[in-house]
Amino acid sequence: MKLLILTGPTATGKSKLSLEIADKFNCEIVNIDSMQVYKYFDIGTDKPDSSITDEYPHHLLSYVEPNQYFDVKKYISDAEKIISEIYEKGKVPLLVGGTGLYIKCLLYGIIDEPRENENIKNKLKNHDYNYLSTKLKIIDFESYKKINKNDKYRTVRALSYFYNTGSLISEQRKKHCFKNPLYNYLKLAINFNREALYEKINIRVDRMIEKGLIEETETLIDKGYDNTRPMNGIGYKEIKSLLSGKIPKDRAIELIKQNSRKYAKRQITWFRKETDINWIDLLNREKWRSLIEKFLEQ
Repeated sequence: MKLLILTGPTATGKSKLSLEIADKFNCEIVNIDSMQVYKYFDIGTDKPDSSITDEYPHHLLSYVEPNQYFDVKKYISDAEKIISEIYEKGKVPLLVGGTGLYIKCLLYGIIDEPRENENIKNKLKNHDYNYLSTKLKIIDFESYKKINKNDKYRTVRALSYFYNTGSLISEQRKKHCFKNPLYNYLKLAINFNREALYEKINIRVDRMIEKGLIEETETLIDKGYDNTRPMNGIGYKEIKSLLSGKIPKDRAIELIKQNSRKYAKRQITWFRKETDINWIDLLNREKWRSLIEKFLEQ
């Protein structure tokens, strides 16, 4: 099976380019962004609006309830079914999004592990990063070396895995490590000057505020989604602090921009380590179209 994958850092223009690729190469779009899977969280995740999705149906977009347990394992299971269905139609699956872990697990498989123990996970999350990092250094030094500084999410996950299973997640990854991908794929990412990207992120955040991010967050809290996983996403957590009176509006907006830039930086670090990415220039249509044509003709 052949897959086209359009990935890379946030705000580089993946959504817009995906429509052009879908038109040109008879594709159906499959979301591979871990936040855009959730219903109702629309503005803060920068989902394509209905005028786009009506014309270009998007799979695995807005299909998970915010309070529903969801993880990468469930995503992979759902994605595999959708990919098969798209093939049966004689079309090409085009995966679009910047969640590197989801892409890696879809292509190379996933560690078979038990469901996370939420009690253990929540207790760990109550500690600060320095405490967790020191703990991980003692328990699983291999994971400690590979996890980026201040990446609390992955640190908690590695510790949670140990306390939940008694095994080291680094050892499981060594055993798992598939050498060959499960799909024949072409992976593209849009190249963007970092300073220009940061400015684009700032502009996008202002646009989200104008579109109603504050009102959307308030509505979601009123619906009872206050303590759900997507409410901890960038944009929503800062507005939540604004609505609770902890920070003023200007500070909330600046924090969203700052945290979005930091997220983009982490994504850049992740994707620059990948040797299978074809970095493309949006304006050089001839080059990226040629790459896709050659891949599909093979």
